[in-house]
Amino acid sequence: MDLLDVGTKTAPCVPKIRQAVRAWVAAGYKGATPTTKTLLNFWFHTDHRTPYGDKFEYYYFQQEAIETLVYLYEVAKVHRHKSLIETYAAIPSPSTGGSKGGLRLLQYDDFTRYCLKMATGSGKTKVLALAVTWQYFNAVLEDENLYAKTSLIIAPNVIVFERLRSDFAGGRVFRTDPLIPPELKIYWDMDFYVRGDSERASSTGALYLTNIQQLYERENNKRNEPDIMTTMLGSLPPADMTPEDKFTDRIIKRGGNVFVANDEAHHTHDEENEWNKTIRRLHSAISPPLISGEGKWEGVGVIQLDVTATPRYSKGSLFTWTVFDYPLKQAILDNVVKRPLKGIAKGMDETPSEIASVRYQSYLTAGVERWREYRDALKPLNKKPVLFVMMNSTKDADDVADYLRSKYPGEFAGDKLLVIHTDRKGEVSKRDVETARKASQEIDDDKSPTHAIVSVLMLREGWDVKSVTVVVGLRPYTSKANILPEQTIGRGLRLMFRGKPGEPTFQERVDVIGNKAFIEFVEQLERDEDIEFDTFDLDKDKVIIETIFPDPEKLAADITMPILSPILIRKKTLKEEIEALDVMAFKTPKLPKKSTDLAAQSFTYEGYDFITLEKMIEREYTIPEVQTAQEVISYYAKRIAADVKLPSQFAPLVPKIRQFLEFKAFGERVDLDTPEIIKAISHRVTQHVTIKAFVAALRETIVETQTPVLESAGRKLSACDGFPWSRPTLPAQKTVFNLVAADNQFEKNFALFLEKAADVVRFAKLPHKFNFTIPYTDSVANLRYYEPDFVAVTKDGVHHLIETKGREDIDVKHKDRTAQLWCENATMLTGTTWEYQKILQKGFEKLQPVDFEDLIALGSGI
Repeated sequence: MDLLDVGTKTAPCVPKIRQAVRAWVAAGYKGATPTTKTLLNFWFHTDHRTPYGDKFEYYYFQQEAIETLVYLYEVAKVHRHKSLIETYAAIPSPSTGGSKGGLRLLQYDDFTRYCLKMATGSGKTKVLALAVTWQYFNAVLEDENLYAKTSLIIAPNVIVFERLRSDFAGGRVFRTDPLIPPELKIYWDMDFYVRGDSERASSTGALYLTNIQQLYERENNKRNEPDIMTTMLGSLPPADMTPEDKFTDRIIKRGGNVFVANDEAHHTHDEENEWNKTIRRLHSAISPPLISGEGKWEGVGVIQLDVTATPRYSKGSLFTWTVFDYPLKQAILDNVVKRPLKGIAKGMDETPSEIASVRYQSYLTAGVERWREYRDALKPLNKKPVLFVMMNSTKDADDVADYLRSKYPGEFAGDKLLVIHTDRKGEVSKRDVETARKASQEIDDDKSPTHAIVSVLMLREGWDVKSVTVVVGLRPYTSKANILPEQTIGRGLRLMFRGKPGEPTFQERVDVIGNKAFIEFVEQLERDEDIEFDTFDLDKDKVIIETIFPDPEKLAADITMPILSPILIRKKTLKEEIEALDVMAFKTPKLPKKSTDLAAQSFTYEGYDFITLEKMIEREYTIPEVQTAQEVISYYAKRIAADVKLPSQFAPLVPKIRQFLEFKAFGERVDLDTPEIIKAISHRVTQHVTIKAFVAALRETIVETQTPVLESAGRKLSACDGFPWSRPTLPAQKTVFNLVAADNQFEKNFALFLEKAADVVRFAKLPHKFNFTIPYTDSVANLRYYEPDFVAVTKDGVHHLIETKGREDIDVKHKDRTAQLWCENATMLTGTTWEYQKILQKGFEKLQPVDFEDLIALGSGI
């Protein structure tokens, strides 16, 4: 369910933008540059593996976030806040610097500025990396005047800076994530700078990462902002600061546009703070004079992106330049973050006392006992839970920490408990900065000794720890309401286990325990997000985590999966294939030299006449203004090479395209150097037909089939690590696992059939954790990875690779062919017979087989 489709409150422009972006995506990214199409196809329509061999896939909302940026900037060309409001907000046209319809408008509207609202734990850093990559490659391959080869990412504090540095320092995220298509790697020339790094030899692009303190020294310059905002989001950047480092000067010296990303951008609504002034000065230093005219964009210089979970003004409304909204409620429903549950228990109450550890002892005891339950439940998975205790003051935090260390020395003595002191604005105190920084980086490591964190309620962003399973919040009834509702559980929302995007197999939770005054904040969050958290009884509802693991007592049911080398690889060159093309044999219609020609009147292509096709592809095919036929041919070669994902094939394509246009395209030989023909070959219909003809001829040759070899005797299923599971399970004796982990009820029913079938000796549902995949190419020649569902061994010794299907999609035939080929090769290389079986749900339920041979008798794919 998409909450923003059912009336959930959001920023004024978001609903109409979402509609426009969805229509654009459904139409195949029309109007995007060839480079952008290459990137989007690689990121979201190609299967990926991490350097460790695990499957990698972006979440749907990360995809939607970058698609929104691309659409607004590149297709809709909305580059000013005023245009954004006029186009997408349901109010009358506003005037610059003022307000209309209750909306706040930007006083300074000199460059492109967007904001993405993304819930804590939803992977904002991934989207930043996608945006940097999109900007860079378009600057290099499309138009350096419209895009940025240089990026500047700004963090609000040291803790967030450290988190970002772990991804961006040395370009780590661009190596670990599938950001750079193989065919574009030859163009990737980026340097990465964090504070303390000196400028190196010149590179095509650069990414600078800093925090605001590195750029400026803070002065004691208090500004007006409600305490609730200051405490939750940290103090405002002061109105005046003194430069400490010439980071911006180095960026200006590089020249060109700059993509500026503000992470945790809570304060960017104050246009007069020095943070925003700095960005405006940067824009003024690098931007050219405004250019107007046909096909020209205005105001390129800085391209600013603000990213935060809470882009709110002081009174709670969302920033009006917010263009995308992925709310916390949706993240909870999608299992992208932990699901909060409120703990209740009879007799849990405060004891009258000024000493915090005495006053809140029953809550602390409940929190520790709950943490112990998680510790025991997670032990088989080699995971360590963390208890997070949130107090109202540093005095109370110190007292509670001393109590926990003395009361439970085995669990919390010494470095097993960490106290984080903050000032009244939520800043980590100077004496604790190094300890806090180190802990923020290491606490989720299984080797970390820390079992508990005790801090104050206003602990700022950057402390979202994955291992937190229990949050205990305690505050006096009389204390000032100095936190935002999101803060009450924000420290424990990030997932400990990352499952398959879009298909979570384990529902994580964070248990929230607190006195009435604290729970009031949680209830306010429920009202704000229009969601009701479930409750659990601390006395009755014990922690149970279903864990799937190989059972040492059932090793007789183990199965070995042979490891074959890939039979499909992407070719690095198509030079021979291109040279062998017979362009005169291309089945293309005769193209008109003019729109008034008879050829235009009789033209049909893919069922469309000339005028209809011209209108359909109006946005998709545009060409820069050209003077010669060679410019047109070079442009076509670039487009075709990008579409077949081999840009290095530019040179071999040129003579073939020239031959096609000169001798074939117009039904007769033409002189390509005449003005009339230059105009004709530049026409968008000519582009469409030419590019599609060449891509169709080359696409089938992109992937090369190789003779497989047996890389190893195989991996035993008993070598699979344990994993948590929240979907259907089935006890079974014929599998090496303690339980069959089914993805759905049909798989559970099929597993029960295999367990009962007399001719099945052993079987297993192949877990995602085992990571058994077979490479294949889909309908548009993208390299994908197929994951079979089951493996079974029958009495005759035959091993069966099994796919269970509820419904078929366009790529099923490609998976089937690849799986059959894998079985043939496995049989040849191992001497063990392997066969592929596809079991359709309707046929299976209609047949209701008793033995496995009943399925085989009817043939694969009942």
